[in-house]
Parts: sequence; structure tokens; C-alpha cells
Amino acid sequence: MESDNKRNITRRTFIQSTAAGVVGMGAGAALSCADVKKESGKRMVTLEILEPHGELAFPERQGLFAPRLGDLNGKKIAIMAMGEDSMSFFDTIKSMLKSKYPSVEFIHFSYGIPNAPDISGEIAEKCAGWIDGVKASETGSRHDTGAKLEKLGRPGVAIVSDAIIKAKKLLMDINGMPTCRILAVPAVDYLVAKTDPGLMKPVAEVAFDEIHNALTNPLTKEEKEVLNFSYDYSPKKFTGADYAETNEKFQQYCADNFMADGMPVVPPTREAVDRMLSGTTYPPDKEIGLMFPKQGRATVEKIAISAVMAGAKPEYLPVIIAMIETITAKDFNQYHIVNEILPITFISGPIIEEIGLNNETGYLAPGHRANATIGRAMLMCMINIGWRRMDVYSSPGGPGQPAAYANYIIPENQKASPWETYAVSIGYKPEESTVTICEGIFISRGPSETLSMDNFENRLEQMKAIFAPSAGVFGFFGMPKDGVDMRHMIAIHPTFAQQLKNAGFTRESFIKWLHDTNTIDWDRMNEDQRKNLSKMVAEGKVVGIRPEDLKPGLYREPFAKPADVAVIVSGTGAGGVIVFQTPCGSTANVEDVTVTRPYMHKVIRGAVMTKAGR
Repeated sequence: MESDNKRNITRRTFIQSTAAGVVGMGAGAALSCADVKKESGKRMVTLEILEPHGELAFPERQGLFAPRLGDLNGKKIAIMAMGEDSMSFFDTIKSMLKSKYPSVEFIHFSYGIPNAPDISGEIAEKCAGWIDGVKASETGSRHDTGAKLEKLGRPGVAIVSDAIIKAKKLLMDINGMPTCRILAVPAVDYLVAKTDPGLMKPVAEVAFDEIHNALTNPLTKEEKEVLNFSYDYSPKKFTGADYAETNEKFQQYCADNFMADGMPVVPPTREAVDRMLSGTTYPPDKEIGLMFPKQGRATVEKIAISAVMAGAKPEYLPVIIAMIETITAKDFNQYHIVNEILPITFISGPIIEEIGLNNETGYLAPGHRANATIGRAMLMCMINIGWRRMDVYSSPGGPGQPAAYANYIIPENQKASPWETYAVSIGYKPEESTVTICEGIFISRGPSETLSMDNFENRLEQMKAIFAPSAGVFGFFGMPKDGVDMRHMIAIHPTFAQQLKNAGFTRESFIKWLHDTNTIDWDRMNEDQRKNLSKMVAEGKVVGIRPEDLKPGLYREPFAKPADVAVIVSGTGAGGVIVFQTPCGSTANVEDVTVTRPYMHKVIRGAVMTKAGR
């Protein structure tokens, strides 16, 4: 790829013509690269845009090759159930298979946990075939055990709800096995029966024949013969009678090809992208990382193209690049956030003021270009560089989240903070600007000046309650032993931060207080505390703890170490506290990475238009 100083850019003058209906565009990015031509005696406008899609790092695809099982007698079948509801489904399937093939055997394997260790080799050694499912929502790992088993010569079938059949097929495709056999059960029928084994039985019975046939029927020619992925990455041209028509053709092209977020985008012309690239010292062909779901190569130029489409300014580009560096780290489960487990981004350091990030009133609200376009640029990179289809990867088969348009961008308000910057608190220099990213599954609102007249003691109790064993993330997943892999990102408004300081809290001692006041330690509890916990467990209010666990040695904590909690001050004195939490989330073990980092941090570098971030 040619560098900036070698490019010969021909700047064209856009001629306004009332007769032709050609008008200017406020973004100023595309018009000087639009040609006005005559075709068949008419004045036409042509717009050329650079290709936003990222080149796939792994375009290789292969068809199925392992013979199907035919007669299942004497065969061992791996059952990879997603959960208890799946076991209810599989109980019926196993019973029906056993009636048809008396000597068939079943071996159960744990399955479906994000970033779980790869056990496909173990399954392949022990079993002749496999069935996985029933997956009702698509949030898991970027790797698929079924696809890996097919590559190891073990045939099988995946079962999902029809709400996510497209997502499952795309997952098989990005794992290089696009023709893996996948069956869908009606989402409504399955989910209604989820907690009722009696209702689940007929759902499984209806699906049985298809499951049986998927395991036994011979492969078709179409399943065996598959071409590698190919795509035309060259610039695209759009022509119309005037700029409005030309631009509309471009916008519709983006919509038809899943290249936008549903809102209009700025055309990424050569000139607009070159202007965006002027915001960084990085060469355009520098590869930052791979973007999921399809593992497209995120070069600096591709990131700049998405930044243009999002409406960002060149001085924002170093921040956007740092964000992409963060989420493309090897041990970041980027596939999880592709499925709209939204990324939470803390920005700390002097670059906040220089580029005009809003860190005061309404920092998460619309109306602030830097905040909105930086967050939107991350989404556009996912959509284009990573080939994320928004008709598929949206809120695990659910309604979606409007916050996904611009994501959660939380800039630190250092002027109003009583503590050192967040970046300094985690070991960076005062002059360094950083981004910190993790996913957020549960979002809780804490003490707020706009909604409450509570005193400071009551506000502490509100904070404590968010981390309680029966609240929020723990009320759903349960409090883990030793606090393993729990992450908590806390955005505190300046009033509460100052009150904490006045009460003698540092950032670190506040985190320790949250830990100590919410840890379950049976050996240190008094009788009243034990009775209260026993009552909550008996009433089913504490997930993951059974009555028989209530004995010496019982220990649960909300997080393992202080580094698992990130605390930043943002907003105004009349603001509120927001807590983002996730279990075993975006920084859990992946592949050969054995040391888990609490958060993904990146220093912003390569800036040209600001003093910070150089």
C-alpha cells in the first residue's frame, strides 16, 4: 500500500449547477471527490468511495468430509448440552435414539461457557459423533466445538433456536466449515418449555427425525464442495443525475450490504480518508489487529475509513485506533461484544480536554460530536472491518440496545475529581492518555444527586447493595468462589467522589470496602449474619449457594483483587453513579493465554493534532 507522502491525489473542484440539481454537502468530505460528467447529453455526478470491509485473514473454507454415521448401534455420541433446559430436551432425544439403536451410548461434555478450554480433541478421541445445543441466544465464544470436531473427522449436528439460526451459520462459516449441519427448533416453543420438562418433550419429539437424519444421511455434493471466501476490495463508484441521487445510491448500497448502522454515513472518499489519516503518524498499512466476527484485518486506513463514515474528526483518530488495539488484543473475547454485550470504554488523561470530549452533563447523551462519533466509529469498525451483520449480531436474538449506536464512552472529569487520574492510578504517567475497555453485562444505577436526598451513609448502602450476593450480576450468575474473573467498572459523579474523600476513602480503600462488606465468610460471621444468610439461601435469594454449603469454610467474594475494579470520576456534581459488571467476560483466558488481565488498557499514541497522545 502506498504511504501518504507517495500518494498523488488529484483534487477536483465540485461545480454547483442549479440546472443539474447538484448541491453541496455539509460534511465536506465527499464533494471534492465527486466527478461531474456528461452521459448521453446529461450532467451526471459520480462518487468513488474506498472499500470499508476488512480483508479476511483466514479466507479458507472447506466442505464436510467425514462420512455420516449411518447405523448408530455401538457408536458413542457426545452430548454437548448448553444448560439444564438443554438436558431436558436431550433426555427425550437420547431415549428415542436408544429405542431405535439399543447399543448406542452417550457421553456428556461441558459446553457453551465463553472462553472455555478447547476439549474438541478429547471428544474426538472418545466419540464417533456429536450433538450440541440447544442454543437459544448467540453470545458465546468465537470458536465452535462442532466445527472443530468436523475438522477432526467427527460428524454431528448443532441445534439452535430459529431466532439465531443465521448467527450459528455465520459462526460455522468463520470457523471455516460453512456447511456444518445445523437444525433450528422454534424459539417460542423451546423457550416456553425451558422450565417445564413436560412441555419440552413434544418439542424434542418434533425435532427428532431431523436430528436423526443429520447424523445418518450421507453428505450431499453441496456439503462437500465449498469454495474459499472471495471479495472485491477495490473502490466502488456510484453515479446519479445529481449529488443527492448519487449519495442516496451510496447510502442504499451500505444498507443493502450491511455496511452501516441504520443511520446515514459520510462517504469515505479518497480525499476524506486522507484527511482523516492526517490525524495520526501511523502508516496507513499498519495492521492493528483482527476484527470479529470474520477476522478482518484492521489496518490504520480501514479504521480511518470507518471513522470517516462515523463522522469523526482527524484528531479523534488516535483514540479510535487505541480502542481498536484494545479490543483486538488476543485475550479479549471480541466475539462477545460483537453480539452486543456492549464494550465499556473509560478514557483518561489530557487528550480528553484537547479533543473536546464531553465529561460533564450528559456525557452519555446524544449531542456531543466527539463522544458520539468515537463510539460510533468503534461500531462501524466492527460492522465493516469485522463484517458484523447488524441483522444477525444484535442483542442475542433480542430487541437490541440503542446504546450500541455510540457505545458507552466515559471520559474522566479530572478537574472535578478529588483523586489522581484513573490512568495514573493504574501505573501510567500523568502526561499519558489511555483507554480501558471491558464488556458490560449488567448495568446498575447507584447514588444520584438528581434522584435522591439521601445522606452519605445511605449512599454507601446503595453502593454496597449493588455488590450484594443477591443483587444484579450475582443474582443471575451467583457469586463465584474466590471472585474469579469478575469485573466491575464504576463511573462516579464528583459529589459522591468528594464525599468519599471527606469520609477518608481513597480510590483504593473504597474498592477494598466494597469487597470486604460483601464477602461471604462463614467462619467470620456472627450468629445473626449466619441466620440472615441461611434465610436468604432457603428463600432462593442467593444463587449458587445451597443449604448444605452453609458450614465452616464457605467463602465467596465479589471480586478477587482490587485491580478487578475500575473507578473513574465523570459527570457533574449533580450526576449519578453507574456500575457496569461482567462475569468471566472479555478478558478471560483464550487459547494459549494463561494469565488473565483484569482489563484491557492501551496508551493513546501517534497523535498529530494534539499535544497529548503523541
